[in-house]
Amino acid sequence: MKSAPGVIGRRIPQIEARTKVTGEAEYTHDIELPGMLYCAILRSPHASAQILEIDLKPARGVAGVVDAISSSDFNGAQYVNYGAGYSDRYPLATDRVRFYGEEVAAVAAETAQAAWLGIRAIAVKYREQPAAVTVAAALATGAPEIHVRKQKLPSNVAQSVDVKLGDVDAAFKEAALVVEGQYEHGVVWPVCMETNAAVASYDPASGRLEVWCGTQAPFFVRKELARVIGMEVADIVVRSVAIGGGFGGKSQSPEQIAIAALLSKRAGRPVKVVLSRDEEYIAGKSDHAKSMSLRTAVDAKGNILGRTVDAIVDNGAYTHMGPVYVSALRQRTANLYRVGAAGVRAKLVYTNKLPGGSYRGMGAPGIIWAIESQVDEVAERLNIDPVEYRLQIANQAGDLTPLGWKITSCGLSDCLRKAAERIGWAEKKGKLPPYRGIGIASMIHPSGSVLYAEGNFSNVAIELQADGSLGVFTQTADAGTWQNTILAQLVAETLGISTAGITVVHMDTELAPDDLGSAASRVTFVTGNAAIAGGKELIARIRERLSEEWTVATDAIEYRGGVFTHPEDRRRELTLAQAAQRFGSLRVEGHYAIGLERPDPVTGYGNYAAAYAFGAQAVEVEVDPGTGHVTVLNIASAQDVGRVLNPTALEGQTYGGIMQGVGMALSEDVIFDNGRPVNRSLINYRVPRIADTPNISVDFIETNDALGPFGAKAAGEPTINATVAAVANAVADAVGIRFHKLPITPEAVLAAIEQKHARELPLKPYLRPYNAEVATVRKIYPAMFPVMKKAGKYAAKSRPRVSQFETCVAASAEEAVAEAEASERSRFLGGGTDLLPGIRQGVYGPAKLVSYANVPGVKDIADHGDFIKVGAAVTLDQLVKSDLIAEKFPGLSKGASLIATQQIRNRATVAGDLCQEKRCWFFRSATPCYRFSGPACPCYAVLGDNRHHSILGAGRCAAPCVADLAPMLSCLDAVVVTAGSGGERRIPVEQLYVWAGETVLAPAELITHIEIPQPRELSSFHYEKYARWRGDFAEASAAVRLTGTKTNLTGVAIVMGGVAPTPARASHSEDLLRSESLTSDAIDAVASAAVFGALPMKNNRYKASLLVNVVRRALVAAGDKLAFV
Repeated sequence: MKSAPGVIGRRIPQIEARTKVTGEAEYTHDIELPGMLYCAILRSPHASAQILEIDLKPARGVAGVVDAISSSDFNGAQYVNYGAGYSDRYPLATDRVRFYGEEVAAVAAETAQAAWLGIRAIAVKYREQPAAVTVAAALATGAPEIHVRKQKLPSNVAQSVDVKLGDVDAAFKEAALVVEGQYEHGVVWPVCMETNAAVASYDPASGRLEVWCGTQAPFFVRKELARVIGMEVADIVVRSVAIGGGFGGKSQSPEQIAIAALLSKRAGRPVKVVLSRDEEYIAGKSDHAKSMSLRTAVDAKGNILGRTVDAIVDNGAYTHMGPVYVSALRQRTANLYRVGAAGVRAKLVYTNKLPGGSYRGMGAPGIIWAIESQVDEVAERLNIDPVEYRLQIANQAGDLTPLGWKITSCGLSDCLRKAAERIGWAEKKGKLPPYRGIGIASMIHPSGSVLYAEGNFSNVAIELQADGSLGVFTQTADAGTWQNTILAQLVAETLGISTAGITVVHMDTELAPDDLGSAASRVTFVTGNAAIAGGKELIARIRERLSEEWTVATDAIEYRGGVFTHPEDRRRELTLAQAAQRFGSLRVEGHYAIGLERPDPVTGYGNYAAAYAFGAQAVEVEVDPGTGHVTVLNIASAQDVGRVLNPTALEGQTYGGIMQGVGMALSEDVIFDNGRPVNRSLINYRVPRIADTPNISVDFIETNDALGPFGAKAAGEPTINATVAAVANAVADAVGIRFHKLPITPEAVLAAIEQKHARELPLKPYLRPYNAEVATVRKIYPAMFPVMKKAGKYAAKSRPRVSQFETCVAASAEEAVAEAEASERSRFLGGGTDLLPGIRQGVYGPAKLVSYANVPGVKDIADHGDFIKVGAAVTLDQLVKSDLIAEKFPGLSKGASLIATQQIRNRATVAGDLCQEKRCWFFRSATPCYRFSGPACPCYAVLGDNRHHSILGAGRCAAPCVADLAPMLSCLDAVVVTAGSGGERRIPVEQLYVWAGETVLAPAELITHIEIPQPRELSSFHYEKYARWRGDFAEASAAVRLTGTKTNLTGVAIVMGGVAPTPARASHSEDLLRSESLTSDAIDAVASAAVFGALPMKNNRYKASLLVNVVRRALVAAGDKLAFV
């Protein structure tokens, strides 16, 4: 082993990087064992229901099924989770289900297909019960009781806190200014790249269980498994695997691990379970929603005399880490900035929804957003610069907070100055153009807290192996956090060597001593100190051996840079490698524990952590006033990390945490309908994309904490904490409106801007006579809905769930039609980008797929003189890159580039885009809605979250047409040409649609090509689209074709998309513009007329303003291409 001048602070590469990028790293999904069975889990279709009967016999009769279990097969024990007093959950539902997606039963089978068929065969009789799916409903008088509580608490309250720290009443009485506000945010999903999975292998001979799972906390997995499947902890081993992200979502004991373990124990064979992305959304561990009423009292100079919060935390159906989220409210209210007194009232409330778990920041980002909003408001009211005000009230080293936190090291003031400098605060504040703004926010975060009942300790084993290399063994879990690399650096620094000969094995509970795992910002601080202790113990043990051999005092032996030296004869040396050869392999353990008592269980008072990390972030944004879209331009982060251990690791963690904060601030939110998550896909749940990433500058402030490993403090998790608030403050600066609900979505921003400027659009719904009927039905829908929902249960068409189907490849259009006609349930297969996911979702249930990719001409684009012929199987990428299309229809080429992502455009076809099914999230999430399940069922969008639905032409179904090519090709008078049993048919694209996702095509009628007429007159064409992210489906779009000149228009075509069930012709707008000059006033009038006859619903009125602005931009762009004649 080579000595090293020091590895702390150096850019040491991530030690697993090569195996991850080459595919060598083994994740749980990759584990395959001999004789393995595959598990599938049956989940509740109800938010609240009594389980009357579970019949597993039909499942056991399915070919390939080996075993089936229900709750009665467990030993009746509940998980401990946060603590025994809060235990309320079983691995499988017992007498009732409490949320949609709850685990009810499970099977193990020889194949995944057989397992899936097995759970479909299980017969469960439910008696649906009233569900309390919101905190308001759960707290209402007479609300259904979700749990019978052990403690003396109100119904549906899992925890209640009412604490005053200091003289809060006096603080508000003496205040010169009191600022108050109500703040609310919803649930955020972790969205790990790797979904949860587990492999359990029980050996009947030894009575030992081995588990492979992507967990952040092997210690707690063993503890919980032992409890619920009736084993000793010592007989359970968690093995090492690579982990594809955690973010708190893998820090609890997911139910699938216990289910796989019990099935393996019963079968005596390995069992594997892998959750689908859909299951991850409906049953994974998520953040907690909160509503917070915050009040801040300051004196005339702005010093904070008191701060109070009255909050409700949505616990979901079971208690996992909800009490920690309540603690986060108390901690930031009392500790962020210098606060004189603090008061916290909070309730943790059960609802019939997905149970909350853990998420990065553990509740801190939400309360910090509320606090920092008021800090900005106080600064504005007192006419103090926001940065200067924060410097005035910033925490300082030596402070004792109202909650008893002892601030030993603190670089918050330096962080604020650095973030402000990097963002250009002095140059930009108050000087930016309209709709540009900057904001700043701070954070405080515990480093090495006493969160757990077990305290906070770590043990690390270090083994000097026979070849002289070092193995470091830890039960913590590196979920992409670089902790294995950091631990290697800490050991190397302690030993004075390089990291080259050090390997780190994480998670393996047989090879590593006990550790509480990778959560609560503890690994760097607590496990890191244990690693240092282990390195020192290794040196001490070798010194002891040498002391006997050299007959000198142990402490007289010098050790430096991997070499032991005799104190009297410096020629006598022994390297670590030589020590291994002389003494054999040597294993030592390092131990570290936070020497603090847990805070008072009632008030929370006490020093919660060994140290506290601080940070500040400044953000610059630009808001599009026509769409409400917020673009984050620049983010400057400065964080007090104690000491930088590895700049590359810290920068990566900072970038990731910041972007998760951007998502929480602007786009991420789980949408529930009667307790059912409906936006459970990566399309509808909008995590930031790479293209959304702004310029991010990162600075680290070193305060060298006395207790931290080489001075370091927590640095990875807290990077999210200030982002949400800084973004929100920047948006408020840009638009002059403060938002009190997260996320700050484009629709919320646009609606607020329109309201601020008192803009009223002349919708004139009476222009469409059928609106009277639609409006009447919507008015009485609250009474109709429960009746239709109940009737729909008996009359609804079930979702097709197929996993096997016949496939064939047709050589001609005639053969494709004949093959399709030969099966009642056939579908034509082009690129499959809608069809194949739709099969998994139960949207399509084909018995046969007929590929037409080999039909002559379907992949060609050709000039036929009067028209351009585009084959049905031409990919969107071909359309974008076609020189012919770029020459003849450049607007179509550019418009097609806005469809989907490059990867999808590489496969998606022209015909597939035109014929894709509805994207309504109720329809796609298996809600038994009218359009899928039949006329007895309701449209869930009418009373549900309908922000993305139609504002024009909606009837019993409000889903919009999302095919981007439809408005473009309609506007260009394109014709679809088909082949069917009756021969060729020509259908104008404008007449292709019956409703969103439904066409006039017969079941076995194949689109062969599209013909686009070439214009005979001077004309221009432009397609304008607004989507939440580039490649998303349109919220509103407009295709405009103008013929003539700017001063003499002879032809106008305006077709709109994303706002109606079919491509919507803006006939009133067209009539206004014909024979007119294309002036600014004319464009405004024409754009406003585009929404004539619109009848928005509760949540999508913003779409009217959005559509007007999109049409205006399309008209301007098309007009700019015309000549002045």
